[in-house]
Amino acid sequence: MSYMEDGEETRGASGTSAGSTAGTSTGPRTRRTADGGPSARTLLLTVLGEYVRWPGHDGVWSPTVVAALDTLGVPEAATRRAITRLSGEGWLLGRSEGRYTRLTLAPSLYRLLTGWTERLARATRETPWSGQWQQLLLRPPAALREARAVVEEQLAFEGFGDLGRGVWIAADPGGVDALRALIAEQGLSAHATWMTSTVCDAARERALVEQAWDLAAVRTILDDFVARFADARADSDEAAFVLRTRMVHAWRRTFERDPRLPAVLLPLDWPGGTANELFITTWRRIHTPAARWWAALDRDPRLP
Repeated sequence: MSYMEDGEETRGASGTSAGSTAGTSTGPRTRRTADGGPSARTLLLTVLGEYVRWPGHDGVWSPTVVAALDTLGVPEAATRRAITRLSGEGWLLGRSEGRYTRLTLAPSLYRLLTGWTERLARATRETPWSGQWQQLLLRPPAALREARAVVEEQLAFEGFGDLGRGVWIAADPGGVDALRALIAEQGLSAHATWMTSTVCDAARERALVEQAWDLAAVRTILDDFVARFADARADSDEAAFVLRTRMVHAWRRTFERDPRLPAVLLPLDWPGGTANELFITTWRRIHTPAARWWAALDRDPRLP
């Protein structure tokens, strides 16, 4: 099940991913503010993913971004610093158009946001389960530890759990192709072995899940998401934009930690289904007014 409107392509919202065909070594570094809230940079990436990449655009006017983040409570100076830094790192390309700047997504950022889209869409669907685990044995030499760190970050993002000694497992096969591309890009193919495996004993399989993932921590994240957005409402187009952006941002943080295991491998009272349904129904309800507000904001500033 996709969170998109019925019949739409899976183009999605906003993590860190290598994409399905061409990888990117890693995403832009993100951080949180001193009070634990999202930084200007992280919110900017969410906005670019949800309102630029999602509808298939490749760029946006700088004043649009400044105004959008101002609505989200980010001061103009912080937004401009985030734009400057992302541009300096090669993720955004700026082009002067009179007194204004047109920001274009660099190919690397376009691929990154596409990967976010694919991972987010998978996170809204029940993971198919045939009883087979995806398994990766990754043991590069110490000289390649930086490349290994890039891949390990991506493994966690794609729902893989760490069993130690270079062994990673996942129930969801959806991220394997992207990971193969990233491993090749990082020069680690010779040190990576892919396998599938089955566990015949149910008790041992439950123990395997507990070893690979901290399900108690994941439960807390999902419970927090439900508590935050269960009663959220938007009484205007602008409020819908704010709610949709913050909800997508928060949802991405849940699946950065949640491996989206099949229901058969989870406790009966697992909150994942409730959180997932809340995200889908709320996104559909506020999608149109939020898009309408963005469209009004994203006008050519050179026009009267």
